[in-house]
Amino acid sequence: MPETWAHLHLPRLLSGVADVISVKVPGQRIAYTSTVTLSGCTFRVSEQGRQRCIRDGIRNVHAWVVGTEGVRVSGLAPQGRPEGFRQALYDPWKGSTFVDADTLKPVLSARYVVMSGKNVYYKES
Repeated sequence: MPETWAHLHLPRLLSGVADVISVKVPGQRIAYTSTVTLSGCTFRVSEQGRQRCIRDGIRNVHAWVVGTEGVRVSGLAPQGRPEGFRQALYDPWKGSTFVDADTLKPVLSARYVVMSGKNVYYKES
């Protein structure tokens, strides 16, 4: 399966749609969805893009979750954190990596990721 790049959009980027995830597979058109599941994931942040965001004071696309799309993940609920998953956060003004929402330790990779609405959930094993 080809590598899939996914990132969260800000609501203002797509008119009338609140929570959108951009899903890009190299060589294919960008797709938009409200939920995506990935496996074998890495969390990537472009430091150059992050510095531009800080310098200009405007968010831009520079942070992604990269993995293989289409995995089935058990314990998914319509809303909220999937069973056995932790939440990852990213704020370019506070740090250069995604971090765990509870421990604030960097999150660089995960076995599974569920991006739902504006939330990123991950499972290490």
